[in-house]
Amino acid sequence: MNRRVLGTLSYAHFATDLPQGAIPALLPVFQAQYHLSYVQLGFIVLLSNVSSSVIQPAFGIISDRISITWMMPVGTLLAGVGMMMTVVTHSYAVLIVMIFIAGVGVAAFHPEGYKYAALSSQERRATGMSYFSVGGNVGIGLGPAAVSIAVATWGALGFSYIVPISITAAIVLWRIVIPWAAAQPRVQFRVPAPSAGRVSAPPPIARAAAAALVLLIGFVVLRSWVSTGTSNFIPLYFTSVRHMSPTYGGIIASVFLGAGAVGTLLGGIAADRWGHRRTLIASMVILPPFLWLIPHATGVWPIIGSVIGGMAAVSSFAVAMVMAQSLIPHRIGLTSGLIIGFAVGTGGIGATALGAIADRWGVISAMNLTALLPVAALAVALFLPKDSASLRNPGRGASRTSMGAESRAGGDA
Repeated sequence: MNRRVLGTLSYAHFATDLPQGAIPALLPVFQAQYHLSYVQLGFIVLLSNVSSSVIQPAFGIISDRISITWMMPVGTLLAGVGMMMTVVTHSYAVLIVMIFIAGVGVAAFHPEGYKYAALSSQERRATGMSYFSVGGNVGIGLGPAAVSIAVATWGALGFSYIVPISITAAIVLWRIVIPWAAAQPRVQFRVPAPSAGRVSAPPPIARAAAAALVLLIGFVVLRSWVSTGTSNFIPLYFTSVRHMSPTYGGIIASVFLGAGAVGTLLGGIAADRWGHRRTLIASMVILPPFLWLIPHATGVWPIIGSVIGGMAAVSSFAVAMVMAQSLIPHRIGLTSGLIIGFAVGTGGIGATALGAIADRWGVISAMNLTALLPVAALAVALFLPKDSASLRNPGRGASRTSMGAESRAGGDA
């Protein structure tokens, strides 16, 4: 494992996602400055998610054909500077443009970041990818609290702390990662060809794997609505309904998102021990009562709800990614793009729909509905296959050893 390169990539992941994570705490600022409705605020979240996630597969396709390692430092700069400009503009239209530019920067960084994080991890790819992912999780989690404290202390210009962080990340990427990446043979990124004599899965098996992938995407979409809706409505609820300081709402949102970093690691451990499908089911069973605590409880209970709710909500993401890749192992780029880009990106659609509900019936109604969404995700998870290997291995001729290994990689023990 090349710890120097991996550490640099993890820091850059932190610096790229830190401004993106600030959006929930900035929504009350945008609402006060532009007198926006909840639907308009939801559109900001939607645009941010679409520009940062949905177009990621496009950058991934480009990176498979030509070398675009330079997009990592450029993407980090765009993410930071674009978000910084949102708090100094005086036009809602310009705000929308800056949100889009920042999102494109996030989308440009991630495909190359994931690629070189995997390569620098050598044989310990699971461990290396978790280190890389935690960098982004910490950035997302710290974002709301950091911007809330900065804006409360120094005003809108307090958010300028994001620029030196982005510049530093761009410099270390340019000085450390890009020269190292240039020395790596591109052949290492190609999917190995099928071994001689290997029999392709028959059409029924392929259709079964595709159907399971659709279910898995549906699960991730619902989970994304829960995570995005909760994190974005927390600051709005505590500011506009409970009339508490924006700093408090930002800290609660940061607690919710930051707990996801711990949840990412614990979810992987739980999945390896008890199975991927069981981990998804358990996370959705845990979520509703703790999400309900956030707007309804007082004292320390909203914080407890945010910690456990954030851990449960985010813990399922990495597990779902592994399941998707095991369903179609020779199309990892496609499955990763669907999970990261399409499924996660649709969280903004959920935020916009929940914004419409908040406009009509109030923020508390939107948060109550968000607390119930895990029930729908649980229903989807119950239909997922226990053993993803059985969906893509032809017939019953596979050895028990092979099936056992596949099961441990992609399904329940």
